[in-house]
Amino acid sequence: MIRLERTEARSRSTAIRVDAACPDVATVAARLPRLRDAFSARLHAGPAPGEALRLDAPDAALLEAWLAAEMQAQDGADDKLAAAYLLGRIAFAVSEVLAALALQGLQPARLAPDAVALTARRAAWHLDGQSGEGRAYDIVLAGSDLVPCGAPAAMLGAALPELLAPLVLYLIGRSGLSRGALWRLVGDALSGALLMQGKHVGREEEAMEIAHAVLRDRQSPLYSRQTGYFRIDLPERPDIAEWFRVRGGCCRYYTTEGGAYCSTCVLRDPESREALLRAHLRRKHGLDGT
Repeated sequence: MIRLERTEARSRSTAIRVDAACPDVATVAARLPRLRDAFSARLHAGPAPGEALRLDAPDAALLEAWLAAEMQAQDGADDKLAAAYLLGRIAFAVSEVLAALALQGLQPARLAPDAVALTARRAAWHLDGQSGEGRAYDIVLAGSDLVPCGAPAAMLGAALPELLAPLVLYLIGRSGLSRGALWRLVGDALSGALLMQGKHVGREEEAMEIAHAVLRDRQSPLYSRQTGYFRIDLPERPDIAEWFRVRGGCCRYYTTEGGAYCSTCVLRDPESREALLRAHLRRKHGLDGT
């Protein structure tokens, strides 16, 4: 039987080790892990290029072009899916960079919307003998200074709603998705990015505690009862186990032609979710008989 656990909030706050001297953005950016290969967000410092999307005042024409690109990538996509995909990708890009910095005890000196911009690029993917192209989003910081981050949950919990509020507001009117549905996508991106970065540095429990503190704050637009983490192991190999993020929102992939619920979708029943994740673990460890 699969052992399924949900992380509990700890009474103590997560403390991150902080180095006395903070490197600059360029130094840190050069060594950020590329955990999503070509789709990993790249970090740059300096003036935003002309094709960048400013987060304080998102350009409608540029947003429409980005939404159109997301819609064209999926057969049968509608406005809601395009908005969900765009916001999810942007939120993950911002979150993976901030999460990686936070786990190093760092944060940008300024995280206001007028200090952060986004650029888009094409990225190639290869999976199970197939390949194609998708869209990736990179981060441009107006300043080049990093400062110590001793309270990552507080930093992330404040930064993401402030940075992405103008984009969420635009997409509410443009897509027909509710405010809550859009913010749940942002929370899912944060929880997924933290788990990914935490696994990479061997501090996944710490990373999940940070996400839990942010997503269980009832005063935050990121508040979600559904988003969480589950640990799954194999009955025949209890030594093989892994934490997975379970979503509180939905990217709406199931509405496309030939689409289905994602393995960790909030709309999927627990039994099928467990079966899919167990199958993933078997393939990952060469235990699927192929």
